[in-house]
Amino acid sequence: MKNQINKFLLKVLWFVLPVLVFFEVLFRLGFAPIVTDSTLFDIKMLTVQKRHIKNIKLLSMGSSINLYELDSKIMVQNFNMPYYNFASWSLQMADMKRLLTDLVKTNNPKYVIICSSFPDFISPPNNSYLNYINTNTFVKNDLPELFYFKNYYSIHQLVWRKFHTYKLVIDDWGGASLSAKNINKNKWDEHDIFPTKYTRENYEALDSLSAFLNIENVKFIFVQVPIKKSYTNTDKSKQIIQSHFDKCKSIVESNNGIYLNYYNTAIFTDSLFIDQYHLHSAGAVILTKEIVSDLKKINLIK
Repeated sequence: MKNQINKFLLKVLWFVLPVLVFFEVLFRLGFAPIVTDSTLFDIKMLTVQKRHIKNIKLLSMGSSINLYELDSKIMVQNFNMPYYNFASWSLQMADMKRLLTDLVKTNNPKYVIICSSFPDFISPPNNSYLNYINTNTFVKNDLPELFYFKNYYSIHQLVWRKFHTYKLVIDDWGGASLSAKNINKNKWDEHDIFPTKYTRENYEALDSLSAFLNIENVKFIFVQVPIKKSYTNTDKSKQIIQSHFDKCKSIVESNNGIYLNYYNTAIFTDSLFIDQYHLHSAGAVILTKEIVSDLKKINLIK
C-alpha cells in the first residue's frame, strides 16, 4: 500500500513539476501574472517585490494625477527617507483606502501623501484590487508566481497584456511624467464629470482612510492639485468645486491630517496642462516644489 502511494505521488510530481517550471520560465521572461485589472499596479507590485523595497517612510498613493504630478527626484532630493509612489491609473478614493490599509501595515510609513482632484471621486471601487489585498503576505512579497494559479488567466491573455498594453516609463520611485506634446484634445474642455452617484461613497472612503491613518499614527497629507481655468467657467461649476474643496479639507483636518490646496489659475496657467486635470512635466516640477516648500515651512517632514 505504501509503495502504491509513493508511486502515485511520484507520478503527480512528474506531472506538476513541468507546469511549475513552465510558469517560472514565463515569469523570468517578463510574462507577469495578472493580479488586478490594472497593468500599471501589477507592474509596480512586482517591482517592489523584485527590488525588495520595504519600510517606505514617505508613501505616496493616488490616481494618474498623483502618478504624473509628484516629481520623484524633487521629493527624494528634499526628504531624506525612503520614498515610493504607488499611484496607478483611475484609482478612486475608495480604492486608495483599501490599498493603503494594506500598504501601511506592510511598510509602516511615517507619512502618506495623496495628490488628488475630483476625478478621484466619480466612480465605484475596482474590486479586482481585492485579489491583491486579500492574498497572503508571503505570496505578495516572496512568491508572486503563485498568482498564476490563484487568478488563472490563459497564456494568450498573459502574452496580450505584455505586448499590447500602454508602455509607460516609470522612474525608480514609481513616478512618471507627461510631455507637453501629450495634450488630450478630447478632455481639454471636458466639463460636468463631477459629482456622480459614487461621490458620496468616495468621500466616506476618504473619511475612513483619514481616521485609519490617524489611529496608526501616520501623518496624512492631502494635496488638492491645480485644475485648468476653463473648468470653472460658470457660477455653478465654481460652487461645485469650492464645495469639494471644503468637504475634503473638513474631512482631512478633522482626522488630524494636513490639507494643502494648489488651485491657483494665476500660477498654473493653461500652458502647464495637457487636459483639465493633468499637468505636464514642467507643471509637475512647479507643483512639487510648492508642496516641498510648504511642508518644510510647517516643519512637517524633515
